[in-house]
Amino acid sequence: MSRLARYLILQTLLGILASAGVISAVIILVDFVETSRDISTRADLTALQALGLTLLKSPLLIQETLPFIVLFGTLWAFFRLNRRSELIVMRAAGYSAWRILLPAASLAFVIGVAGTAVLSPLGAMSNARFETIRETILDGQTGMTSVSAGPVWLRETSPDGFNIITASRFDAEEGQIFTPVFRIYLRSEAGAPILVRRIEAESARLSSGFWVLDEAVELTADAPREKLGEISLQTSIGRQALFERARSPGGISFWDLPGVIASARAAGLSTRPYELRFQSLLAQPLTIVAAALLAIAATLRLVRLGGAAGFAFAGGAAGFLLYFLQELMLSLGRSGTIDTISAAWSAPALFILAAMFYVAYTEDG
Repeated sequence: MSRLARYLILQTLLGILASAGVISAVIILVDFVETSRDISTRADLTALQALGLTLLKSPLLIQETLPFIVLFGTLWAFFRLNRRSELIVMRAAGYSAWRILLPAASLAFVIGVAGTAVLSPLGAMSNARFETIRETILDGQTGMTSVSAGPVWLRETSPDGFNIITASRFDAEEGQIFTPVFRIYLRSEAGAPILVRRIEAESARLSSGFWVLDEAVELTADAPREKLGEISLQTSIGRQALFERARSPGGISFWDLPGVIASARAAGLSTRPYELRFQSLLAQPLTIVAAALLAIAATLRLVRLGGAAGFAFAGGAAGFLLYFLQELMLSLGRSGTIDTISAAWSAPALFILAAMFYVAYTEDG
């Protein structure tokens, strides 16, 4: 790595760190006010507790705003280089625009990978801790925060048919469901489902590939109720199938998402929100590189030619356009209009090509 490349990386890194400090401070301040307003109206909450809850939410929020942090940090760094005529000296020394932008783009890619591989798991873990503490404060109870009051619907396929499992509520951390009903169907030769067994229980918990039912009772159409006591039913559903119901896609670690997707698919649940989240995290390094390239392309115009500030403003506006287009594509992906890969990768790929086209046009004509 040349001395110039190291210098450009250092200047870009300083700009990104300054941008991260400002944006993080704004995020923490706004979320502190929102957390205080949301919880203080329903429970006693000190300012120190509100700050602690805000800091727990911050990693996930910062991870979501990484493209803006890199965009404004790179804009600031290269605008300073332009104002101090350092870009003129580089160009006069024979350095092309491609050699100037490559170190900053490489740094942006590394930051994107770190955001996906490190900050996303950290944000998911701290956000889960935030939800636990928040529910404990609001409910005034301990150890019941993982229990959901919402109904459970699971569908599991089998070689001869499928099983439908319903329950009133569930405990994701313990892998337990309450007042479950297991409906076991077989398919006839014509393919029509036939209900062969219906089993009710007080509760059921997942244990090494089996549902362990407590106080089970079997009901059939041509026989009286039969008490079965504690029984086990084989299943391919894992704890992730329950876990993913208790967490939004944004609160799941990047490394846990493949398991969540596989478990939800085995349970007959929709995997699209989690596949879309997984693809968007995979595409995050490309999104951050696109933001950096937009910032660099907008600041390559020399100050002595005039209009440099206007171009820098246009670069910032292009970054917001990237964000809105990506959100639009993700919304189309959530609705099923387009596939998840296209929804996550189209916007950053398009803006990278646009930035490179602009640089090539201004550099080579």
